[in-house]
Amino acid sequence: MGSIEESTMFEEKSSFGNLSILTKVDKLRELIGTKVALPQLVVVGDQSSGKSSVLEGLTHFGFPRDAELCTRYATQITCRREKEDSINVSIIPHNDASSSEQARIKKFHHSLKAITPENLAQLFTEANEAMGIKSSTKTTSPNGTALPAFSEHILKIEKLGPEEDHFTVIDVPGIFRKETEGITTEADIELVRNMVKNYMKDRRTIILAIMPSNVDPATQEILKLAKEADPSMTRTMAVLTKPDLAIERVMQQIAIDHVIGRRGDLLLGYYIVKNRGPDDAHKTLRQGQADEKKFFSQAPWSSLRNTERAGMEALKKRVRELLVELIKKEFPKLKADVARELSALRSELNKMGPSRAHQHTQRAYLNKISEAFQALVRDSLNAYYTGNKIFDDRHDLRLITRIVEVNEIYSDTMLTNGHTRPFSSDSIPEEKSIAEVRTAVVNADRTHMIPSPDDGTYPELEEILDDSLEEIEEISAEGDIMDYIAGVYRDSRGQDLGTFGGALVSTMFKEQSKKWRYITLDYVKRVIWTVHHFIVEAIKETCPDKRVRDELWNGYLLEELQDAYRQAINHMMLLLEIEQEGPPLTLNHYFNEALQRAQSGRLVAAIRELGAERAFSVTEGNKTHVEKGVFLNDAQMNNLSFNMANSEHVQEYMHDILKSYYKVSRKRFVDVVCQQVVNFRLLQGKCSPLKIFNTEMVLDLTEEQLDAIAAEDIPVKRRREKLGQDIANFQEALKVLKGSA
Repeated sequence: MGSIEESTMFEEKSSFGNLSILTKVDKLRELIGTKVALPQLVVVGDQSSGKSSVLEGLTHFGFPRDAELCTRYATQITCRREKEDSINVSIIPHNDASSSEQARIKKFHHSLKAITPENLAQLFTEANEAMGIKSSTKTTSPNGTALPAFSEHILKIEKLGPEEDHFTVIDVPGIFRKETEGITTEADIELVRNMVKNYMKDRRTIILAIMPSNVDPATQEILKLAKEADPSMTRTMAVLTKPDLAIERVMQQIAIDHVIGRRGDLLLGYYIVKNRGPDDAHKTLRQGQADEKKFFSQAPWSSLRNTERAGMEALKKRVRELLVELIKKEFPKLKADVARELSALRSELNKMGPSRAHQHTQRAYLNKISEAFQALVRDSLNAYYTGNKIFDDRHDLRLITRIVEVNEIYSDTMLTNGHTRPFSSDSIPEEKSIAEVRTAVVNADRTHMIPSPDDGTYPELEEILDDSLEEIEEISAEGDIMDYIAGVYRDSRGQDLGTFGGALVSTMFKEQSKKWRYITLDYVKRVIWTVHHFIVEAIKETCPDKRVRDELWNGYLLEELQDAYRQAINHMMLLLEIEQEGPPLTLNHYFNEALQRAQSGRLVAAIRELGAERAFSVTEGNKTHVEKGVFLNDAQMNNLSFNMANSEHVQEYMHDILKSYYKVSRKRFVDVVCQQVVNFRLLQGKCSPLKIFNTEMVLDLTEEQLDAIAAEDIPVKRRREKLGQDIANFQEALKVLKGSA
């Protein structure tokens, strides 16, 4: 007696534990829906395979037989034991539905006192309308677009009561292969097929594959689909229906062989149930169960009597056990999945930063971006490339390094190609054309992925750089510089005795430095391009929100950047005007040194020509060595002269002055342009374009400007709200899994 009582107590305790587990999964489904795969039972099969009858037996309420009301969406049916009877019907919107559609769908809610085929048919009709599914009387929406035949929303039916067995099952649309004119299309066939496959694929899903007994299961497509989703066939159970239609003895035996395990490769095996036929519509479910029991007591089906695999009660008991076993097995993994998803949701919300609904949060948000931008600027100007990982992959953003490269190219170009004509006795390499210089600079830039100013990457700079693209006419390099100086002297000389006017130096210098304009404008243009490229990419890096970035860029930064670039070009033009238009002026001692070297060089050349080269011994201390020198006697010294006319002497002197001053001026101009135009105007100065987007600018923005730039748009607000709600739901789900809720 005691053992019987203990066994009963154990069963009750086990049943209570199973009920608790099933209740937890239902709570999880309410909280997190399909965001994390939950243990579930899914009923799949062809249309007219007997799915509805199986569901009737499992859930104890009848489904409508109207063909137009056949399942057009997934239906989640939950039976749960509660003190009071109640039936609640709602729709779970699909995750990919728009927020407005989700809000509309969630308004669908019905409470029923009882479920009958009639009121369930009415319920399905209203659900179809709520989901926007076409019917025989309605095929288009109010705006004229065609309505779909199927929906990916989920109809949720909860049946609660003191006599209910805890059970949850999901019914999906039946597979079909022929379209119905005016209702379904070829696209619908594929849509349903994909929907079925999607519900079967998760490892936490028990697949209940429904097939009629009057066909060989080996030929059924639903088993092939199950095999794709469950290759080991360890979570697929087959249910054979309509055995009364298997008239031929061969088909009856095939069905029996599958049920008793002689055929098939399903670990969970085959079950068989008898459906209520069209003539049984007036019978209650209980009467239908009695008919089923009687049917399986007759030959040849009576051979299944001891298998416990025939009849709805045996099926219901087994699938409930399987569901409990699956839940127990998956609970630890489920906790990990929920915790992982919760962490991902929190991370996504953190990336969005704090809500920007108010002025102070908007200003703080923009200030944070500006500080990150300025940090990137500081690192790039100080060549501190270990300060940010972006410099590892983006060498084009190593700003100061790219500027130094352009500076060197500019300096070398001015040295080798800045003069109009080579100076006499210079060892300057053959002059390059302006086109070659441009190509060399472009190629140097592209080596580091800096866009070429001519490729149209930044159309906002085209108007600013138009002037810098103005090419001077090509200067012919034909003719010696002395011929040019002679012509200038002849056209400008007066009654001077071996002298010339200072204005001639200005004229010659301006002619000799004509290329400076193009070369320098081209250089400044490339620096502007490089700086602008850095700013564009740095803003993208520090401000990931495209709407904010576009508003900030177009409304507040671009105009000031363009103005800063114009000021840099204007400053360069001023420096050029000072060098070329003003009188020659320098306090640099190098000018006199260079001039004296040029003059003494001519004297040395004359001495070498007149004298004779001889070797002589030189004694230094205890060592004697031989050196060579030029020796002149008194007669030769008295005859030393350059044997040239006054005009020739003046022209050579003009050449030496021009050469000496040009070199001083070129070096000075290159340094001043690099220092004032590039370093001060474009990089380091207080008006540098790199310093426009800073904390001071953010602090100066008005409330209206802040709202225009940093306020979150509606999609972002909705996304933030959804993330907040999802996080709350997942937190609650974690509590359920831990048993604290």
